[in-house]
Amino acid sequence: MLIGNLGQDPKIKYLENNRVVAEFSMATHEQFVDKGGEKRVETEWHQVEVWDNLARMLDQLHLKGKFVKGTQVFVEGKIKTENYRDKSGIEHQRKKIKALQVQLLGVQKIPE
Repeated sequence: MLIGNLGQDPKIKYLENNRVVAEFSMATHEQFVDKGGEKRVETEWHQVEVWDNLARMLDQLHLKGKFVKGTQVFVEGKIKTENYRDKSGIEHQRKKIKALQVQLLGVQKIPE
């Protein structure tokens, strides 16, 4: 479970077989006081993917201006590890959050 802010507008892709995927980055923040007594904020970035009906719903919210960069969201899901090769043939690993639930928090009403 994560609470954070969208780092960018979502990228929505309509695929074959009526599949839809939404992808976006999300920043979470942790505030703490370090050993020297200084207040600190650490930001962690997460890549999130959402599929099918939930992705369609997010696309509609995006079109209405309610799911855009900076929006505060709650995401519940599972971590998915992907392996890939870059153009140089070097293997890499990246982690994504496969969201099972996304809830917008603190959404301001947008004039229709």
